[in-house]
Amino acid sequence: MTCFHDMVKEVKKIRGSVMRKVLLGAAIAAAICPTFASAADEGKWYLNPAIGFMSYDSDRNLDNAAVALFGIERQFNSNWGMEIRGLYSEADDDQGNTSLDQKVMGTSLDVLRYLGGNSNVMPYLAGGVGVIDSDYENGAYQTQTQLNAGAGLRYILSEALSIRTDARYVYGTDHETGDGVFSVGVSYAFGGTSAPMPAPAPVVGDSDGDGVEDGVDQCPGTPAGVAVDAKGCALDKDGDGVPNYRDKCPNTPAGRQVDKFGCKFVLKHSESIKLEINFANDSDAIPVAYAAELQKVAEFMKKFGGVSTVVEGHADSNGAASYNKQLSQRRADAVRNALIRDYGIAANRLSAVGYGEERPIADNRTAAGRSANRRVIAVMQAEVVE
Repeated sequence: MTCFHDMVKEVKKIRGSVMRKVLLGAAIAAAICPTFASAADEGKWYLNPAIGFMSYDSDRNLDNAAVALFGIERQFNSNWGMEIRGLYSEADDDQGNTSLDQKVMGTSLDVLRYLGGNSNVMPYLAGGVGVIDSDYENGAYQTQTQLNAGAGLRYILSEALSIRTDARYVYGTDHETGDGVFSVGVSYAFGGTSAPMPAPAPVVGDSDGDGVEDGVDQCPGTPAGVAVDAKGCALDKDGDGVPNYRDKCPNTPAGRQVDKFGCKFVLKHSESIKLEINFANDSDAIPVAYAAELQKVAEFMKKFGGVSTVVEGHADSNGAASYNKQLSQRRADAVRNALIRDYGIAANRLSAVGYGEERPIADNRTAAGRSANRRVIAVMQAEVVE
């Protein structure tokens, strides 16, 4: 209160232009209230243009009128700030006498007490001292000292922009008048620095260095630098059992089964199909009996578009090995070409190779064994996600 009373005394001494009053008021505030001035290096600046209306004391004989305001605000810290504010209004005589219409210009120096609020809303209380000039048609000015008190609310839109509403009661000390000023405007913020947080004191008996004493730590061995809760366990924002530092899907809906990376659990299984066609002796013609086998394989490949395969051709040991190699290649090519030509399978998904008599699966000394070895085979496998 001593600081406030001193400000009142000083501002009462000020006369002259509005600009001179603003400059002198700022100087007085810095000199009389060094506590605020010393804290200014850490605060924000706000430019506060606003519009509103003035409700004049009945003794003034003036109609309520629109008002334009502009303020320069300094937020010293989360609790305190100060604003230099100017206003301008043109008010009509309430009896219609135009010679008594007035232009009202004023400036004030106000202390702001911020009240916290949530992350988007900042209420505040305000009070200050100022001077106001009213001119008549004949050019004469009437200057008087005013005290103001009120409250406001800042709604933060972004780091730089906010909307501010403000309501003040203004008491004229020279003629004991009481006016009201109500305004809404847009604030532009700039500057300001955040003071570094002091380093936490080391905790005795904290083997993993997470700030939680070993006797309380329910998750010993937490990796260095990982944020933990009061029990020493890594934070888990979405509650899926995977800590934040390892969670690659940090916003998983509650109750969903997840994998070790915190992402939706995907169940996979393999599906496979085997093509096997036996050929007549010394022939590369596909027997008609195997048409259903080809159809089944083609449907599998169409269902699983990412599957590709190698068609393998084989022969028995009758004849020269070089001839059998060529024969097995023709058999493999015959099956590959049938899948492409008759069933529409893309050529780049199929390749063919002949192994001749190199890979028998039965004894070539028996007719049954040789028949089994005259074959074309292909195995296809697909990973299916459920």
